[in-house]
Amino acid sequence: MADIPNGEILFRYANPAYFPPDQEEIPTSIFEDHDLSCDWELYQKAPQDSPHVTEGRSRLISIRVCDEIRNPTNPRGVLKESAIQEILHDPLSENDDFGPNESHSLIRGNKKKEATRAICRNSTWRDL
Repeated sequence: MADIPNGEILFRYANPAYFPPDQEEIPTSIFEDHDLSCDWELYQKAPQDSPHVTEGRSRLISIRVCDEIRNPTNPRGVLKESAIQEILHDPLSENDDFGPNESHSLIRGNKKKEATRAICRNSTWRDL
């Protein structure tokens, strides 16, 4: 596994039903997994062709990798050490349950509210 640099984009696929009706904001619950599985845009050139989309997860969340996500702070600006995130390229081989997937990546760490809010602030979405 290798670290993904700041400025890169990760894709997270979500079911549109996870969004309350008429809500434009991304629900933080989409980002609660300790090992948050994403696809790295560098390797995923056609997110609309992802098997996730055929499974109903057609809302594409684009996450911009940055220090705010890696080192989340509380509302007073103090680092929340228990919420520090690693952002890693983790390609899946044919032997993995969901492989092969060269673009597979992880945002790894405890998803305290500071972490999920930081991810939300650095994300946008669109429907595929």
